[in-house]
Amino acid sequence: MVFEICASSFESARNAQLAGANRIELCSELGVGGVTPSFGLIKKVMDELSIENCVLIRPRSGDFTYTDEEFDVMLRDIVLCKELGCKGVVTGVLNPDNTIDEERTKRLMEASGTMDFIYHRAFDCVPNPTEAIKLLKKLGVKRILISGGKKSAVEGLPLLKELNALAEGKITIMPGGGINPQTILKIKEAGFNEVHFSGTIFEKSESQLPFSFNTASFLDESVRPISGIEQIKLIINAMNG
Repeated sequence: MVFEICASSFESARNAQLAGANRIELCSELGVGGVTPSFGLIKKVMDELSIENCVLIRPRSGDFTYTDEEFDVMLRDIVLCKELGCKGVVTGVLNPDNTIDEERTKRLMEASGTMDFIYHRAFDCVPNPTEAIKLLKKLGVKRILISGGKKSAVEGLPLLKELNALAEGKITIMPGGGINPQTILKIKEAGFNEVHFSGTIFEKSESQLPFSFNTASFLDESVRPISGIEQIKLIINAMNG
């Protein structure tokens, strides 16, 4: 069994290596499903650790349909990962109807060069998983990280097993989502050879904030928060009279 750890900090990446994991998916902000980590974090992991490092390429939280500017950022991040010698990148792009964006996926794969290309849990949103896996097989994607269209991989096992059969050994189906000591044997018994989990524990912070800096409205996955031109002008004009 190949164990991949979703690591959102250098400490988590180092702990994955010390615990005997095979690989990490390096990211930031697990609370929103993960976003692309900083250059500094990627480089520190590559400089100081030996564990295989596949980096999440996701410019923001929320849906997986991106503007041209967001997509350009993704391409630049992939080039950066390639320059730093990362093992692979983990990413995904969907059309507004949640089908796989084939053209943009091709461009991301071209940018990744010889790095492993892994399609992430955006796949869990596609309306027709059977057609989607055929497309990703055709494109040459190495792995798909999915929970079987459910919140957890154990709940999604029926679809996971169906997709594993359709993969025909040409693309690795890697279950992820809600995997813990009580559920991992069910994944193994279902015939999977790779598994993805975070192994998260919660340590008490040394510092206690006087108020919360988290903003609930920014976590609404049905919207995309941006700085609006008119809103900026209103505030500037209010100051200037």
